[in-house]
Amino acid sequence: MSAQIPNTLFEWALTVMGGSTLIVFAVALQNFFIQPPTLTKQQRLFQDLSIVMGLTHSLALLTLNSASDGWAMVGIAMYGGSLALFLAAIEAARRTPLTRTFVYEPRCDTILSTGPYRVIRHPIYLSYSLAWLAAPVAMHNLLLGLAALFMVGCYVASAREEERRLAAGPRGADYERYRAGTWRLLPFLY
Repeated sequence: MSAQIPNTLFEWALTVMGGSTLIVFAVALQNFFIQPPTLTKQQRLFQDLSIVMGLTHSLALLTLNSASDGWAMVGIAMYGGSLALFLAAIEAARRTPLTRTFVYEPRCDTILSTGPYRVIRHPIYLSYSLAWLAAPVAMHNLLLGLAALFMVGCYVASAREEERRLAAGPRGADYERYRAGTWRLLPFLY
């Protein structure tokens, strides 16, 4: 792998697909998700770290080559799946206020069960995870892989806390029934 701009059609497609996915995520964060007027230090740190990681991810798409055209196609498919899942989840939740990762107030007690939420309790976190993992898979880059695993770990931790809060909330019994028939992030696995 050499550091240079994308030089094959598949590498350009990977760059465009990855960049488009990250742009859609950024626009949705500003226009769809609720953010409280003030963030805790930990929430601010995660938000700032996510921005740095997103910029690093974008720079990698522009400067690192894929391991091969085949691996670039795998990355393209991962970004495409990520984007499709994200948009389906946003559509299913369009009338429901959702908070950002690690932001639990204002409290969101709505149990979503349409669209991808019929199968997966956290499709947005799965879509983020697919996007973070796409570049390291396509490029076989260890540093990007470690960054992606860190971000996936953050989403798993946030999902667990959201579930704990929903189960302890006023609709806890309803949430337990919903949880019994769905997967947290990966159908048939987790």
